[in-house]
Amino acid sequence: MDVLAEDLELVKLSKKAGCVSWLIGFESVNQETVDIVGKKTNKIEYYKKAVDNIHKNKMAVVGEFIFGFDTDTPDVFDETLKVIKDLQIDVADFCVLTPFPGTPLYKQLEKQGRLLTKNWSEYTLKNIVFEPKNMTPEEVLTGVKKMYQEFYSMPYTIKRLIRCIKRGVYPFFMVANRNIIAMMNSRQLFKK
Repeated sequence: MDVLAEDLELVKLSKKAGCVSWLIGFESVNQETVDIVGKKTNKIEYYKKAVDNIHKNKMAVVGEFIFGFDTDTPDVFDETLKVIKDLQIDVADFCVLTPFPGTPLYKQLEKQGRLLTKNWSEYTLKNIVFEPKNMTPEEVLTGVKKMYQEFYSMPYTIKRLIRCIKRGVYPFFMVANRNIIAMMNSRQLFKK
């Protein structure tokens, strides 16, 4: 993240090379959470400048966010939505923290007796397969659903698309396509 915020030449060269969008694993808007994840270059204070540099060079930003960390509380959803709107993220994906078998997180949660299932088919990034520390599994799923509903609401999606038109044809169509797919997928995902 610091590179995108500080190295404007890299951002310009990526555009010149044909880059249309950047997919960025923000993971969280809470610095403590980002530190726990171990993303040393993800500093919250760089988020705005990095996104602005990408937008100034007529490229889109696809943000990835994860919920269910031990540092997350029910407030994390509103906080994240506010930051995403302030940053003017063009496309976003919201995932549930998933402790894939064989990872240190899986071993930690297994040792703590917090795994709810060992059925690998449930490990989809959209199901909660462990007992969160500061929320119930239902609160995490409801929060992720809320993120999709609010971020991909028709008024906010139209606002994002209008904002993205000035970045050019390719970024606009990529953002429009990803937004439409995300809207359809989220409706299907949370139909149950």
